[in-house]
Amino acid sequence: MTSVPTDHLLDLSRSVSMTGKLLRHAHEIPDQHAVVFRGDGITWSTYADLVLRMAQHLRDRGVGRGDRVAVVLTNRPEFLVVTAAADAIGAIIVPVNFRLTGSEIAYIVDMVDPVVLFTESGTHQLAVHALGETTSQPALVDCDEVDLLTPSSYPAGPLEVSDIVIPDPHDDFVILHTSGTTGHPKGAVLSNLTVFSAAVQNAARWGANSDSGVIMLAPPLFHIGSFASSQAALAGGAAALVIPSAGFDPEQALHNMKTSAVTAAFMVPQQWSLICDIIERTGSEGLAITHASWGGAPATEKLLTRMAACMPDAEITAVFGQTETTGTAVSLPFADSLRKIGSVGKPTAETSVRIVDGDMNDVGVDEVGEIVYRGPCVMSRYWNNPEATAEAFHGGWFHSGDLVRRDSEGFIYVVDRLKDMIISGGENIYCAEIENVLAWHPEVVEVSVVGRPDEKWGEVPVACIVPKDPENPPSLDDVRAFLGDKLAKYKHPKELQVFDVLPRSGMGKILKTNLRESVR
Repeated sequence: MTSVPTDHLLDLSRSVSMTGKLLRHAHEIPDQHAVVFRGDGITWSTYADLVLRMAQHLRDRGVGRGDRVAVVLTNRPEFLVVTAAADAIGAIIVPVNFRLTGSEIAYIVDMVDPVVLFTESGTHQLAVHALGETTSQPALVDCDEVDLLTPSSYPAGPLEVSDIVIPDPHDDFVILHTSGTTGHPKGAVLSNLTVFSAAVQNAARWGANSDSGVIMLAPPLFHIGSFASSQAALAGGAAALVIPSAGFDPEQALHNMKTSAVTAAFMVPQQWSLICDIIERTGSEGLAITHASWGGAPATEKLLTRMAACMPDAEITAVFGQTETTGTAVSLPFADSLRKIGSVGKPTAETSVRIVDGDMNDVGVDEVGEIVYRGPCVMSRYWNNPEATAEAFHGGWFHSGDLVRRDSEGFIYVVDRLKDMIISGGENIYCAEIENVLAWHPEVVEVSVVGRPDEKWGEVPVACIVPKDPENPPSLDDVRAFLGDKLAKYKHPKELQVFDVLPRSGMGKILKTNLRESVR
């Protein structure tokens, strides 16, 4: 790869190209680590070489601008190499949840019609099963059969720098699929401008830079939280510490944070809770973390208090949004985290928000409404789904489905998901409000509240708990007594169900759809 400046390199550096960022780091910090996996590091110069070799490999397989490249991979460096290579030739990367069934993957494959699909030994048969149910027949590449991290595995050599695609800001970069907990998943399309803008902003927020910055990628890379973190590392020149996808092990995660001097990490609240359990027992000595961010699910005030105590030198930052907003649309900085505990913050610099009622009228201070978004961080559309796109953008703003309120200083507080709100006897009951109080119950480890149909009231709240002592769980009367005058009586659960564990998605989100089915 030539280091001589060219007009093409100049144009690339002026564009919203993540490949341009990669080439810059390969030139300026060639010997620093770009990716670390299982104790082995890949330098920026080697990483850039591998990406351009993979880009040429994709071209040789017939992948062109606008074509889709799907990956059914666990967390491993090849995921990042293929993503960057697709960007270099203007293709669209499609990360697929490897925990889905063959039929679920078949639905996604049929929808996006990829030219190539990357697998590994643990997902290969799953992909084969999926392709048996599809009309789309992409070429399969098994990352465990071909060593894609060794340059000699690419006989055609690297893509010429002059052949790197200079993207239009509105070209598609990635299709990330929603969880599909209420039906078939929808493919949120994020443009080059969207990914680039979010990556640069996140890098600045999380201190992701070439000055000893290390971002830990613990959640699955197919999820927006980890995917966005990987792009933030790339934008800032920080090392991306890729944690293998083998189920979350808090002991190992904390060990990795210490031994790799992790400076920034995003995890869902449940994962941070498990990390705090260990720190409270063993102490925080050896931690270098300066930015600990959470999102993907609500965090209770109890957990945020624990995080602040366990990591006193870290900025505990809320990042609130969803796949369709590239993860972060609202953020709470450290300076306000204790003063405004429970808030998810204010809109990020690249995001405009409104809080509206069902008729798109703005609600007042401390009134509950749906938060809607505009800005470069918002997806362009749902892939091949104009009906869902029109519904999501009605009134010209993206509708999140999140119910929030905003205080007199402009700080936003999540009240509930619109679909999770319970209407009981004409009164709105917000599950998150009940959960936030019950999380402090000394005999409750975890709690989730859902609605159950009721002939008299329409719906009533049911508390689903994991008790501290499975042999002696609290009773419904115990729970109602604990709530006491903390919440109005009509908000008190009418039923209590005890679970060994609460059902969760691959990202650790509680599956309320499953809970609703179990309480009916």
